[in-house]
Parts: sequence; structure tokens; C-alpha cells
Amino acid sequence: MKWGIICNFHLDKAISLSSEICDFLSDKGEIFAEDCVAKGKGVTGYSHKEINKESDIVITIGGDGTILRALENIDKPIFAINSGGMGFLTEVESKDALRELKRVVDGDYNVEERAKLKVMVDGKRLPDAANEVTVQTARIAKIIYLEVYVENELIEAFGADGVIIATPTGSTSYALSAGGPILDPSVGGMVIAPLAPFKLSARPWVVPLDKKVGIKLVHKSKESKIVIDGESPQSITLDSDIVITESEKKARFVRFGESFYQMVRTKLVR
Repeated sequence: MKWGIICNFHLDKAISLSSEICDFLSDKGEIFAEDCVAKGKGVTGYSHKEINKESDIVITIGGDGTILRALENIDKPIFAINSGGMGFLTEVESKDALRELKRVVDGDYNVEERAKLKVMVDGKRLPDAANEVTVQTARIAKIIYLEVYVENELIEAFGADGVIIATPTGSTSYALSAGGPILDPSVGGMVIAPLAPFKLSARPWVVPLDKKVGIKLVHKSKESKIVIDGESPQSITLDSDIVITESEKKARFVRFGESFYQMVRTKLVR
């Protein structure tokens, strides 16, 4: 078995646990650790693209942000250990990490696939979104004006702070805080959630994943940007052509059987 290791390098406890995991796996296959982990062990470090190419399973140690950072380049199954806050996407807590990792070593797990979104701006493909794509004002408290299309048909036009297009996975994240619904990950849909719309009729939509969603900035819009999974904001203009569709790539997670509904009950209702 070949193991990739990615951790939140801002958390000392995540780096410490990464070192323990390296020791635990030292006789259980090859290890491909990112630089912040490898440096502490005095071994070669690898980029996320290299880790994805070489590994069978990638272990993340941190929170949801660490997972989303990994998912930009990782399509191998991710075994996510929570060393951060809520860790909604993680599978186990730090205190149980080595015990549960033994189950992975023994093959006692399932792999769950989650949808991602393909994002095109002016014909250029940006990184896929595992959680959400946000089109938003670049300056706080400045409104922008948007038109949202599904299969080239206008469904809504409004002024707002922005709009979120979320996967079922992302429906429990930023889109939820904007009033969007929770989607079971097996539902083939995406959420369109306006951000603080200045229009009473502008409400969240759920549309099929196999549809094409287009977003257009219109007159009087202020400086705006597009953000994918909370990272790497890019400026957009009135002329920008934004198209969002289902990606051919998937986010894949190592799971032991806890249901999505159980995870919502234990992590979101507390």
C-alpha cells in the first residue's frame, strides 16, 4: 500500500500526529508526505500532485479546510482525521486516529464518492469545487447585480452580496448559512443560494447536476470576484462568461459506515 500524508501546517498537534502516523505506517508500505510533514522526519517531501500520482490512499490531518486544500489536486480516496474544529467532512477524531487507521490498513472500510463542480470562466477551466463556487463582491457592503441561468434560461436576476453554487457536500457549508437546504450527498443536484439578496423573491434553488448553470454580472456591479472552496479568489468583470457544470472528477472518502444523517445530528446540531 502507498500512503499520502497531508496536514494543516498551522496546527502543531496536526504536525505531531502526522509524525506518529508516519512511524505507524513505516512498515506498512511506502509513504509520500507533503513538505511540512517530511521536513520533520528528514525525508523527501512531495507536492499534492505527486502525492496523488503515487498514493493509493491519502491521509489528511486537520479540518475541512485541509481536506478542501487537498481535493484541488487529489482524486485518490481520502482518510480524513480531525485535528481542527468541527471537521464535518472528516471521518475520525485525532484521539482515535491510529486505532482507526489500522482498520484502513486491514481493508475494513468503504469508499464514498461525492460530486464536484467544473468551473469555466471565459473558456478557461479553474480548479474543481468540492464544496461551492461563490461569485461575490470584492468590497464589503457593496452590492453587485447578477443574472443566473440554467441551460441558458434566465431563472433569476437580483442585486446581492453574491451567489453560491454548491454541491451536495457544500450544502452543509457556506450555502447552509445563506439559507440553502441540506442535500443528501446521493442527491444529484446543486444548490443555487443568493447571498443577502435585495429582493424578497430571490430564494435558493436546487437544480439537477447534469444542468449547466451560467452566471452573468450586469450593470452597476462593483468590483467582483469568483472564489472556489474559499480559496484563490479571481477578479471577474461584466464581460466574464461563467459556466458551472458537474465535473467528471469525484471527491472520494474512506468511510466506516456512519450515515450522513448521523453526522448531521452529531456535528451540526450542537
